[in-house]
Amino acid sequence: MNPADPLRSILREAYSPCRNLGVCRQARWDPTAGHVPRGFLGATGRAEDVEVVFVFAEPGFPHDQERYDPNLSPEAMLESVTSYVHSAFAYGKDQFHRNVRWFLDQLYPGTAFDDQLARVWMTEGRLCSIDLELGDARDHTCARHFLTRQIDTLPNATVIAFGGKGQAYLRRLGLPHLRAHAFAPPGCNYKGARPSWEAAIGEVRRRRAIGQPGPGVPQSAPHPGHSRDVVRRTR
Repeated sequence: MNPADPLRSILREAYSPCRNLGVCRQARWDPTAGHVPRGFLGATGRAEDVEVVFVFAEPGFPHDQERYDPNLSPEAMLESVTSYVHSAFAYGKDQFHRNVRWFLDQLYPGTAFDDQLARVWMTEGRLCSIDLELGDARDHTCARHFLTRQIDTLPNATVIAFGGKGQAYLRRLGLPHLRAHAFAPPGCNYKGARPSWEAAIGEVRRRRAIGQPGPGVPQSAPHPGHSRDVVRRTR
C-alpha cells in the first residue's frame, strides 16, 4: 500500500537513513526496536485525486512486536512500514486507528477502506517517534523538509490538522488548514472532540459539493476544538 509518486520518492529519503538524524531533537533510528520514520498512509492513486490530508503530531512508541529489518533498502523499508501501518488501521489496532476509521467512513460512506486510501493522505508533522511524546516537545526540521513537500504534491487537497502539535507544525510553516481535536486519547475523549471532527467533515463535504478544492482555512479562522496529541500510538 505504498503511496504513488511523487510522495513515494519524497519518503524514500527518510530511509537512507534520513539526513536529519542527529539534527532533529529526540528523533531515533533503531529499526530492530521499531523506531523508523512512519505514520503515513494513503494517496495510492493519482495525486490530483487526493481530497484530504490528515496531519497528526508524530508516531507514538512502537507496538510491542513492531520491528523492521535494518538491512532493507529504502524502498523495501518503505514497503514494510506502510504494510504495518495499513494493518493497524485495517484491524483497528488501538483507539487512534478506530477513530480515524470512523472519520473516513463519514467522509466516504459505503466505500471500502482501501478505496478510501486513494482519496486521503495521512501523515505526521514529524515522521519519527520521540522520547517525550507526552508533552509539547517540537522540532520543525522534519516538517520543513518533509511535510511541506508532501502537501505541495497534493494541489486539490484540504489539509486538516488533528491535535495541538499537528496544528503548530502547519502554523509555523504558514500552511492553511482546518483544525480539529486529536484522534488519540486524551484529546479524543474531550467533550469537543466529536463536534470538531464533524465540523471538519462538514467543511470537506461543502467544498466537495461546490467543487472547491483547497488546502484549508486562514489561520485566524475559529478553532473547532483544542487538544494535545499526546498518547501512545503507532501508525
